[in-house]
Amino acid sequence: MRANQMERTRSAILAAARDLADSGAEITMSAVAAEARVSEATAYRYFPDLVSLLRAAVMVEDQVAALRSMTAGDDPVERIGQAAEVLGRAVLRRQGAVRAVVAASIAKPSTARERPAQRFALIEHALVPWIDANGLAGRADVEQLVRDLALVVSAESVFALTDLCGLAPDDAIASLVATARRVTAAGVAAVSGP
Repeated sequence: MRANQMERTRSAILAAARDLADSGAEITMSAVAAEARVSEATAYRYFPDLVSLLRAAVMVEDQVAALRSMTAGDDPVERIGQAAEVLGRAVLRRQGAVRAVVAASIAKPSTARERPAQRFALIEHALVPWIDANGLAGRADVEQLVRDLALVVSAESVFALTDLCGLAPDDAIASLVATARRVTAAGVAAVSGP
């Protein structure tokens, strides 16, 4: 009987985190606890910190599956543009949760490796047909392109465009996509050489 109650409490906490994330609201452990109708101490018994809770509740979305459903062809520039759009829209859809995870990793850099690395999976999926077709696996210049793209195809870039540049969400996505395409085109040209 106790195990059933514990599972119901855990499920209520996860559902509350998802509901708050979907609403776009700022997410704190106290807000999640209030939404789940449990004490904050109870929420912390189930999840040691907000990042752990958010990772379990909302950061498990398979963005590569979403990208896979929309990508066709093997043009790396087009595929990276699509990857940037998938990530940007996912960030904006659950920005309260994403902001909390980013803030936690900035405040406590040792937790940064615990952040979901969805950008790298998206970038890899977008570039793999080009890499495989041209035998480019393991090349330093291709690895540098992936690092360059990781700076662009990111939650931080979305927030810089909306918060600092004042762009509307759709304009921020368009800018993110255009920049990712330019970086990819330049990287592909550099790898291909003269």
